[in-house]
Amino acid sequence: MSGNCKPVRGQGKGLWQSPIAFSISALFAGLLLALIPASSVSAQSPKTYKIGALTKSLANPYFLLMKHGYEYAQKKLGVEVVFGSTPTEEADVQQLNILQSWLAEGSLEGYVVTPFRATSLNSALTRVSRKNLPIINIDELIPEDAAKADGIKIIARIASNNVEAGKLDAQLVLSSVPKGSDVAIIEGDPGTTSSTDRVTGFTNAAKEGGLNIVASQPANWNRKKAGELAANILQGDSNLKAIFVANDDMALGVVQAVQAMGATGKIIVVSVDGTPDAIDALKQGLLSGTVAQYPDAMAYMATEALVKSLNGETVPEKIYSPIKLITKDNVSDAGAYYKDELDLSSKR
Repeated sequence: MSGNCKPVRGQGKGLWQSPIAFSISALFAGLLLALIPASSVSAQSPKTYKIGALTKSLANPYFLLMKHGYEYAQKKLGVEVVFGSTPTEEADVQQLNILQSWLAEGSLEGYVVTPFRATSLNSALTRVSRKNLPIINIDELIPEDAAKADGIKIIARIASNNVEAGKLDAQLVLSSVPKGSDVAIIEGDPGTTSSTDRVTGFTNAAKEGGLNIVASQPANWNRKKAGELAANILQGDSNLKAIFVANDDMALGVVQAVQAMGATGKIIVVSVDGTPDAIDALKQGLLSGTVAQYPDAMAYMATEALVKSLNGETVPEKIYSPIKLITKDNVSDAGAYYKDELDLSSKR
């Protein structure tokens, strides 16, 4: 098999004492998560399934944490997980090549995929469906109409509620700046569902709250480009009060631009993901908030759903994974979802 792919090894101890299928019904006051257990699945599969888990680049800490979730799932559920990732961001062709090599090798019994773009893996996933092998799609979701058009059968889609994530960031901005303030948006890749949904959630809530959106520009998940865009926006609007950024890695570039302008503390920056570097920036007062996702939980949920499907059980077609707004007041809630029970770093 080609690409950065190899069986992962379990590192956890005691995570998910009773197996869970997650669903988030709502975010209550105080932004607490509501986890709703669904039907249980046995801790060990009756047979050792061999599945493929394909993500984006591990250069992004978010996907490194997702890999940890697959490692734990392998140990807990008694499956063999062949893991694949790319060395860099924006490597959709390399990612497609990994999936095609898995298909050519032919030993995998199911797939969990996080495409770079909504349809960038569709040509290979069509072949997966023709072989009647189950597919779980997580994080970067393939639109239902696009999947149907290409003959792709997706058992379940699992992701954070990205519209809600954008809304939570907007609520933080609304509580921090005067009504009518100028705010800007740095988008991710406009071809990705996650960026589109986050921007939609922020934009709608910000406008409803009376904020003035002066710019909304894509940086394609690139930190340097995000910083350059932010610098241009800052130079053109001396009244800017806040910048919403579609992910943490880009937000770190925006923070640098704000620092260079001597505007730290005057312009607030909010983002999405809850990565370790972003939490460090939050602790330093450079970032005002980030909506943490829990990719380790998402990976476990996906593996569990795939095992249930392979065992002939029915799984929900749509499942939300946990999110939570992180500020300087609750930084301990960021990082791994069950960090106290995992052999993973919890210094985030």
